[in-house]
Amino acid sequence: MIPMNEDFPLFSRHFGFQSHSLVNFVGGGGKTTLIHKLMNEFIGQGHVLCTTTTRIHPPDSSEELVVISSDNLVLSKMLIGQVALKSTQRNYKIVVTQHFMEPDLLKGVPANFLESIERDRFIIFLNEADGSARFSIKLPREGEPVLMEQAEYLVPVIGIDCLRKPAEPDTLFRCESLSEQFSIQKGEIITPELASRVLMHPKGVCKDWGKGMVIIPFINKVDTPQLDPDARLLASHILNSGNFPVSHVIYGSVQQGRINSISDKSQD
Repeated sequence: MIPMNEDFPLFSRHFGFQSHSLVNFVGGGGKTTLIHKLMNEFIGQGHVLCTTTTRIHPPDSSEELVVISSDNLVLSKMLIGQVALKSTQRNYKIVVTQHFMEPDLLKGVPANFLESIERDRFIIFLNEADGSARFSIKLPREGEPVLMEQAEYLVPVIGIDCLRKPAEPDTLFRCESLSEQFSIQKGEIITPELASRVLMHPKGVCKDWGKGMVIIPFINKVDTPQLDPDARLLASHILNSGNFPVSHVIYGSVQQGRINSISDKSQD
């Protein structure tokens, strides 16, 4: 079990992931930022492996990451194993993708990529399972997300800055093509109830959830205490959506280092 004492880094402590577990991140509103925050917190406990089953922009060199990008997946796995096996004096944050599909986009790995990786060599596995084009709320198309197989956790992410805005192409990702399928009227104001309905919709970003996978929604961009009431209201709707089992919702701001949570018991 990953430590849960007060000395352990803030975000890792709130999520409470089991050691050597695999986590899929879906949705919008700061998935990549959250993943990098968790990587930086977990690196003190062991090697961290980050993958994507979609596509990502090349990481910033200032992140001090080991990036393995190759279409030869056998070679990639061999390199991962060698880094983990031989680097006993220093922990590494390793990002694995396939090669460039466009000049500024790296292609993701297959959903079964981690099946032969020895779990105990890494403290945590973090996978970005869909893209959102920097939107805070999205409607997933057919074929996404692509969840990494055999994951223990699913973290759907949403940005609170989508609230009180009309559901239009510049606020809701894929609004034009998918709003009717999700029973959303174009121009309809995105309330906490509507945002929850989108995030936890049976055909939404959690649709490929598997029994036994723990769902921990995260509401991001709650940058100030003034936004906490809206965050708690959105969290309450998520907890009571009924489409997927959710025991607690985490809310806060990765950028501002704020984090809190609300559980179903808080609704009693």
